[in-house]
Amino acid sequence: MVWSKHEYELKLGRIRSLMQKEGIEDLLITTQVNFLWLTGGRPYVNMMSEKSCGALLVTSEEVFLVSSNIEAARLINEELSGLSLKKVEYPWWEPGAMDEKLKELAGGKKVVLDVDLGLKFNVLRWDLLPEEHQRFKDTGKCVAKILEEVALKIKPGDSELDVAGCIKKISVSYGVNPQVNLVAADDRAFYYRHPIPTEKKIEKYVLMAISGEKHGLVASATRLVHFGKVPEDLKKRHEAVLKIDTAFIRATVPGVRVKDIFEKGKKAYESVGFSDEWKNHHQGGMAGYNSREFRATTCSEEIVKEGQVYAWNPTIAGVKSEDTILVKNDGPVILTGSENFPMVEVEFEGLCFKRHDILVR
Repeated sequence: MVWSKHEYELKLGRIRSLMQKEGIEDLLITTQVNFLWLTGGRPYVNMMSEKSCGALLVTSEEVFLVSSNIEAARLINEELSGLSLKKVEYPWWEPGAMDEKLKELAGGKKVVLDVDLGLKFNVLRWDLLPEEHQRFKDTGKCVAKILEEVALKIKPGDSELDVAGCIKKISVSYGVNPQVNLVAADDRAFYYRHPIPTEKKIEKYVLMAISGEKHGLVASATRLVHFGKVPEDLKKRHEAVLKIDTAFIRATVPGVRVKDIFEKGKKAYESVGFSDEWKNHHQGGMAGYNSREFRATTCSEEIVKEGQVYAWNPTIAGVKSEDTILVKNDGPVILTGSENFPMVEVEFEGLCFKRHDILVR
């Protein structure tokens, strides 16, 4: 899905402003995430590689696609069609051919890589455009539907791998790539915070968590399913984690420092009787073209802005609450809300919010 020329030009403007500020004449975009953010084109053959299969050389006046003869035609014709850039092709079989092309284009000037700029470049992705909000809403809706459909299909006796396979199959129908696909049956949900699926079969309980990518944007959500009456201890833990999640979500408002949100979350853990559980798993952070553009900590000085997206994921052994939210001045919008999943009104320190309950089947 190639971005409009308007969106492309706006993002180029951000890049060139950074280049001017840093005294950079030629900037080479080499990573999949930055290539996709700028253009909307799919810059990969192997999605597991951080590097894109073609690079974008940005100058003060032009943009060049620098790619091997294997990928150049596909990228320019199918992934970048309609965008103002020039194709520069080199033979894949000649060692150093790409470097020679870059030297020729740069005319001896230094070429700086996007990865060399680190956070300075990454923050360009953080202020989402209205078009990105619409795409994120679609991504979140699809992620919620995937988990909802899986939750209604699975049954005792299915293995965690069966559940993960079901997630993958249904994800395809929604055009979603489940970058993270975690499943824990029964006691494994109490032992591990990142439960990679195994052959273990479901008896009574399953926790499912995915981070799904569509349009380059990644939405994350977790859902819990129990077959038969929910044990009191599990219910207590779930009620507690929902209060913590409510504290995180309701604190995520424009103008607030992320580290202050994190501290509120820590205090919420303590107030519900699970003071040290936050140490056993990260609590989430800003979402975007990565499942987490950064993870929140007590040192996070970033200021929340309207229009940004966050995904908090507090956990207590056995339970987890996670959704992806759009920050608005008049209150957060849940992008991964499930229409047919049970909801519960959660109150914590005078703040109320609806959260996803355990689905009892």
